[in-house]
Amino acid sequence: MEKLGRMGKTVTDSNEAFIDSLKIEDVPWGRLTTAYGRAGDLPEYLAILGGMEDREEMEDAFGEIADCIEHQGTLWHSTPFALIFLVRIYREAEKREGCDDADWLVEELEDLFFLIATCFHDYQELAEDEPLPLFADMLREEYLWPEDFSEEEEETLWAEGPYEGALFASIYHYSYELVKEFDQ
Repeated sequence: MEKLGRMGKTVTDSNEAFIDSLKIEDVPWGRLTTAYGRAGDLPEYLAILGGMEDREEMEDAFGEIADCIEHQGTLWHSTPFALIFLVRIYREAEKREGCDDADWLVEELEDLFFLIATCFHDYQELAEDEPLPLFADMLREEYLWPEDFSEEEEETLWAEGPYEGALFASIYHYSYELVKEFDQ
């Protein structure tokens, strides 16, 4: 039986409602990690992909996103949030079948989604922790990086490791939940 979450909704219903209603400006991108730092540039890249207007810009934006949200089998705090928008962009691109830029994007996103699913399966072999019950829990203050800090403080955060435990498990779990239909 599905666990009941806040206000009597099932956890699944709460997560689906969060995913469906999340706006790009609701995500504190600058406080989420990527393979190369913070995710502050991701909204710009997502907008370029969503516009599907300039292939060269799209290729650059896609490359930046893909490099940031997955690196050598590791997923980052920004990954599940970027995937929410990438799946939405994918759905829009599918509707434009026959448009070269949209068709290219569909193929690239399917490959990325499969890669994310593979990362999840690799992680599952070693998983020790349970994910947080709600997708939105990953945005709790305790899991976000500070808004402003010195270069030295940032180096300390990276040296300590960007995340662990339930947050780490959640990153993989919720990323997979978003792309599991592409796991073939």
